[in-house]
Amino acid sequence: MEHNHIASIGRVSKKENLASVEHDTRTTALVLESLFPFPGYHGTTVPDRTDPKSLFLVTNTLYSDDKIIRAIQSVKKNHSLSFDGAPGLINLYNEPAGVIRLKYVQYHQVGEIAAALQEEGINFMKKRKVSEYSSLIKITKFFSVNKVSDGIYNDESWKEMYYLHVPVEMNWNAFEKITTSIKHNVEDNNFDAALTTMYDKNGVLDFVRIYDEQCCQGKLLFIHEKYLEAIRYLND
Repeated sequence: MEHNHIASIGRVSKKENLASVEHDTRTTALVLESLFPFPGYHGTTVPDRTDPKSLFLVTNTLYSDDKIIRAIQSVKKNHSLSFDGAPGLINLYNEPAGVIRLKYVQYHQVGEIAAALQEEGINFMKKRKVSEYSSLIKITKFFSVNKVSDGIYNDESWKEMYYLHVPVEMNWNAFEKITTSIKHNVEDNNFDAALTTMYDKNGVLDFVRIYDEQCCQGKLLFIHEKYLEAIRYLND
């Protein structure tokens, strides 16, 4: 598989700590936030807590991705609201729960977005206190990436985000184990990793997504080879 450019809908799977929002969101809907959006990466800046990185509106049922995407599309068409929204799944109280992941919004804007989505038939769990916990998060979104070297791609709109192609599907437990081992055995282990799938005409493409604000091609090549080595070892 070699593409100079990939434009595809797909899914990113990651594990993050979530908790209910303490700021005023001007809604009765349950809103969770990611406390550490890239837990494997330790940057040099302190996030501004009045400018959330990711918020999650928790739906009261598991809507299809298409229904969520159409609702978001309609809200943007009919309201003067600027935000990035995507359907997803989290674990909540040991059960799967649907979410709409929001980015590029302030806390006080969430209520208006939630109300507009409700007009489109999307209903939400009621606000409650949710203490910090760890959850696997799966977000369906559109990807547009460009090749930078064999098997390595860079996000077209987010320069700190890279995608390393791998030849097999990994379940989360195997991926987490491999990532932990790599981080324990490399000198520069300051990067965040997640699983990603995209599509081409032949089917599903598997990637490891790397977030690193100071990444260079040499580091990416090294990390990529370490994942490939670990996968070969798993399959021996």
